[in-house]
Amino acid sequence: MRDAQQNRLEQYRDDLKGNPAMERRIRGLPAAGNDPMAAVCQYVLAPALGEFTLWLLYHTLKSGKQRLYFLARDGYLMSRAALLFCETLQLPLVCRYLSCSRYSLRIPFFHLDQGAALDAICRGGTHVTLDQILARAGLTEQERRLVAGELSLPWKAGDVIPYAKLQEVRRRLQQCERFLDAMNCHSRDAMPGLAGYLQQEGLLEEVPDAIVDSGWVGSMQMALNEVLASMGRTKPLEGYYWGLYALPPGADRGAYHCYDFAPDHGLTPKIFFNNCLFEAIFTAPHGMTTGYRRMGEQYLPHYGLSDAHRNAFVHRLERLMMPYIERLADETRETGLQPEAIARDRETIQRLLARFMTTPSKAEVECFGSLPFSDDVLEGGEQPLAAPLTEKELAENHLFHKLFALSGKIKKPVRESAWYEGSVVRCGKHIRYHLWQYTLYKWIRYSKKQMQTRRGKRRDRKHD
Repeated sequence: MRDAQQNRLEQYRDDLKGNPAMERRIRGLPAAGNDPMAAVCQYVLAPALGEFTLWLLYHTLKSGKQRLYFLARDGYLMSRAALLFCETLQLPLVCRYLSCSRYSLRIPFFHLDQGAALDAICRGGTHVTLDQILARAGLTEQERRLVAGELSLPWKAGDVIPYAKLQEVRRRLQQCERFLDAMNCHSRDAMPGLAGYLQQEGLLEEVPDAIVDSGWVGSMQMALNEVLASMGRTKPLEGYYWGLYALPPGADRGAYHCYDFAPDHGLTPKIFFNNCLFEAIFTAPHGMTTGYRRMGEQYLPHYGLSDAHRNAFVHRLERLMMPYIERLADETRETGLQPEAIARDRETIQRLLARFMTTPSKAEVECFGSLPFSDDVLEGGEQPLAAPLTEKELAENHLFHKLFALSGKIKKPVRESAWYEGSVVRCGKHIRYHLWQYTLYKWIRYSKKQMQTRRGKRRDRKHD
């Protein structure tokens, strides 16, 4: 174990070569020893958090922003780092943590656009059940039971519904008056709380502001802008992200700012990055925002179930990462925000993250692979981040199997993993082969998406 951990640290030190400043900061921290979590925090996660925050502060100040809203829950640790930097560097920025979620932003609007509501409720995922679909609409347990009885679908509440059958579910829901009445009732009830909370947090004030989030598709920015426009805000929010794979239809590309990769560039970082792992790590020590309630003159967010293990994990992450952030803040106070250094450090961060995310050690998978993860808008039904897959199940996630599955010639993979690379290491058989196959799959997938995005931009320019 000790030799394996020392070899892993040497690999990270190799990735740091050419960046003496970052290497010096890490070397000045207490030794991680045989603790894989401490090592990953020191060599990968803390530098990533620190350098992203410096990039964020430099560009938001340059654009004249005065207030930043860090979106729950991915923005929790980002906000903690930003607050420390702003205090140390005495920056003229106000940093606020905004409690919201896709669920808390969408529910209040369901009664205004039934078609869009049904699209959101019946979207695909890794583990979609009928009970989960009805819960997405805000229905209570009793309402879900009554609606399920009226739908007469061939699945029980907890059965996984095949992706190809989701449109049938959508059609049945559209014809079910009990469901539509319940959904619209909960939606109308949710709107005053959301509007009151957003106004309370200053999002209707005429202050140059922006949101900060991990990213991926930018749907939260679009949803917030729709809510705020209905409340009278005239200037759309801009957003700053770690990375974006795509943008919502009709989005203004100039309002979405990316650190690591964007829809039209950053192919290599996309291939050697795992957004599910990033999201499972950069989270908050509280449950998902499910709505808002008024307490006297104040609006408070309501959180879902809190997980004690996750909360303890996040608090330990923060304790392990903040010493690096403090050292970086002290150095930056002397040198100032330097765009050349920020760009150089980003390349180092990409190497470190690629090693951790796509070729993890066995100890790292044991430490991070058991984190609960779900890609659904609601909590519940979480699976281990690195699901324990057999060799057959790993092979079903290879390029050619997935291509044939898309064509309908063979079945879609029965089981998938949010952190496939971690599952490969956990399985322990033919590791290099499976990782190579998955890298090839991601290269094809993201190359195709990137080319489609660029073609779309060229078409838009021709029409302008």
